Amino acid sequence: MNEKNHRANGADESGTAPYRAENPSIAVIGCGPRGTSVLERIAANTHLLVPDERLDIHVIDPYPVGAGRIWRRDQSSLLWSNTRADECTLFTDDTVTCQGPVVEGPTLEQWARDLAAGRLHLPQGYQPAPGTREEAVRVHAGWFATRKLTGDYLAWFFWRSVAAMAPRVHVRSHQASVLSLDDLPDGRQRVRLDDGETVDVDLVILAQGHFQVKPHGPETRLAQHAAAHQLSYQPTAYTSDISLDAFPAGEPVLMRGFGLTFIDIMVLLTEGRGGRFRREPSGELRYVPSGREPTLYVGSRRGVPYRSKFAYVLPGPLPRVPRYFSPADFADHSLDFVSDLWPALARELTVAGYRELAHSHPHRLGVDAGEFLDRLDAAQWQSVEFKDLIEQAVPDSRDHIDVDGLDRPLANRRFSDAAALRAWMLHYLADDLERGRNPRYSAHLAVYHAIFSISQALWAVVQRGEVEPGNGSHSMTAFFDFCRFRTSGPPGPRLEQLLALARAGVVDFVGANMKVTCRGGVFEARTSSLDRVVQARALIEARLPGRALTRVADPLLLHLVGEREIREQVRTDPTTGRRQPTGLIDTLGARPLGPDGSPHPRRFVTSPGDFPRPRTNDPFLHQSDAVAREALHALVEARGGSCRQTSPSSPTPPVY
Repeated sequence: MNEKNHRANGADESGTAPYRAENPSIAVIGCGPRGTSVLERIAANTHLLVPDERLDIHVIDPYPVGAGRIWRRDQSSLLWSNTRADECTLFTDDTVTCQGPVVEGPTLEQWARDLAAGRLHLPQGYQPAPGTREEAVRVHAGWFATRKLTGDYLAWFFWRSVAAMAPRVHVRSHQASVLSLDDLPDGRQRVRLDDGETVDVDLVILAQGHFQVKPHGPETRLAQHAAAHQLSYQPTAYTSDISLDAFPAGEPVLMRGFGLTFIDIMVLLTEGRGGRFRREPSGELRYVPSGREPTLYVGSRRGVPYRSKFAYVLPGPLPRVPRYFSPADFADHSLDFVSDLWPALARELTVAGYRELAHSHPHRLGVDAGEFLDRLDAAQWQSVEFKDLIEQAVPDSRDHIDVDGLDRPLANRRFSDAAALRAWMLHYLADDLERGRNPRYSAHLAVYHAIFSISQALWAVVQRGEVEPGNGSHSMTAFFDFCRFRTSGPPGPRLEQLLALARAGVVDFVGANMKVTCRGGVFEARTSSLDRVVQARALIEARLPGRALTRVADPLLLHLVGEREIREQVRTDPTTGRRQPTGLIDTLGARPLGPDGSPHPRRFVTSPGDFPRPRTNDPFLHQSDAVAREALHALVEARGGSCRQTSPSSPTPPVY
């Protein structure tokens, strides 16, 4: 069956359960990870907040429920998640500080092992996709699942949540796009679908996640140039949504972007065209071309790929973060990110790495580990005393934690020719691969974990809206960019494949600060890394599209923007007054704000987020729970009742 055929069906997929308009009703628009998480949180909270009601829930998405667009089944099995299977979950646990009840469940890794062993309960409505059981047999803690397998986990999670609410809550799924959303005279919401159906509900939750945007500015001009000169140009897009047929074998292709989108396209244009990776007796991975590959010239602002994921766990305890950065310390005044926040954040990450070094590798220190940690805590950040301590106690430069140096490895580097840049890149990639595999470098893994912890504390400060973001390498934007660079990189095996492709001459490197211009019938790429111009008749923007409501392609959001029913959230610099659009819908208590600043009483909005990690008090799960509870409160109020809050321990939560 074509997964994009529009259809509507009951939760049991029998089509026999009728929609009962007299019941309180909710529409959840978008059912990828975010919408599915909100649905599960509704299931967990319904018995507490609306114990006496029967509910109807309409779930609407043009792609299959649970998986949504990004994790759908009809994509290449060569496309992987970039998060380890043991670090993927949609379940709450006892670390999650949410008001609703905790309902624990398996991570992606545990789910796959249970499926492979035949002990996984399959809820009504769910059947594993072809190939799912075969991959599940191979899954282990360090496994990077295909996106198709992850999508199957999400589909199972969806139908499990539906089963937990039955029979009192009826869930009806619509595989369609939403064209418009309007207020009815009685306050109810009319949802119009592109298959001709209209759904009237009491309230709506927008959970579209990472929405598509239209090309703009430079991309539009490049596309026009490509059309005028019969060139091949691919603007920013999600990999599973594009075709690569226009990029022929043997031709040079410029690729701007060195993140996960590049990795995806690299794999599809090489292994996806019949090439093979072969392990030599020496252990080195070698690429055997099929002859159908183009030659890829890759560059970006950094000129290097994101740092690869780690293949081991911390030998020492998880870093206790924050130690020095407390939101309470920044509660009563406006802040400058560069002068007030950056030093505390940089110290947190640096000390987290050195504490792991002292705990797990004390023999590599030049002083006693206990003395080192005491002096580390006592020294002022970046003082002479601090720098002297690192020089004395950490003699091996490979053990140094340099937040600035870790962020821009090609900054201020200039190479004599392309061969010199290539040699440097091969060494850099091999070194990064070794750091990701060898627990000797676990101090860098501690920094990775510390970033997730410190980001939550930082977000509590930023949400007050009184932080001047600043400019330069220590600005707020630069810090979040650094965090993505350190934590959102490819799996180690993908980095090893990139290294093999570079050695085979299929991938070449352009350098940092890549700029693309048009000259007649070619694209030209220049960088700050060396004096070279690379010409090609093909260009791929190997980057994810940026968020901007002004360029949204989602038909519903286009409608709401056009009708001035939503507005973009804008952060204002408290010092300069400069307004910075965020790409997010402006909300108050999860309700979207209209142009006059008033919240809509019957609509709720979720924010996009990364896949939640287990046992980290992940903010993704906080928000899903908060939106679900607020929506249930509003549902009862809309129906003229009062929301009943019962104790989380009575009655018993639904069994999952």
